[in-house]
Amino acid sequence: MPNFPVTRARADRAVPAGRVGYDLDADRLLLHTFQTEEALGELLSTGQLIPDPSRAEPLFADAYGWMLREMDRRLPTSGEGALWFWARITRDCLVDSCRNNRSGVLLTCRIPRERVLLSHFWDWHCALNGSPHVLELPGESDDDYAARRERIWDELDDRKHAAGVLGKGFREWPEDVRRDLERGWEHFLDPANLGRWDAVQATAHILRAEDVMKAVRLTR
Repeated sequence: MPNFPVTRARADRAVPAGRVGYDLDADRLLLHTFQTEEALGELLSTGQLIPDPSRAEPLFADAYGWMLREMDRRLPTSGEGALWFWARITRDCLVDSCRNNRSGVLLTCRIPRERVLLSHFWDWHCALNGSPHVLELPGESDDDYAARRERIWDELDDRKHAAGVLGKGFREWPEDVRRDLERGWEHFLDPANLGRWDAVQATAHILRAEDVMKAVRLTR
């Protein structure tokens, strides 16, 4: 049976005071995830939590599909869905997330590094929006970066227009166009491109009871 503690706390008291203590270089990563009461029940009764892919937002099916393919390619585990975690976030943002997830459950976990895929939280929105991810070049000015980024976006639109897929999800784009776009997204999966102060998320195929340090039911 799972042996992690399950407590109850108001959203503004669910996170201990002080530094959270994230370390992206650790062998076992400190992670936080918000789950439903039903998910906690599954974890307590079966000793594991497996994501339900039907809960993914259909509007972003293309982006989630790409992330799942990357997880299958990079992780030793496999599955049809992804569990989402915070791998680095400020304490204030974590508390705000608790307030936004009242009646849910905050799970604090430590998962072996090799079982999770890290990604830059804000840059992940490039995949959600089907847009290019453009890394800044060393020594590049803001104006030069903005101009180069605009050229890349315009070139992508020209290629989509020529292929007759402008306005369609990237699953329907020609393979070479999609491949170039997805190759750029791989940059925000590379830990070397995660800045010291960047918000970082993580995805995993499964959460095991032994990965969980504690669960807090969030009250109003």
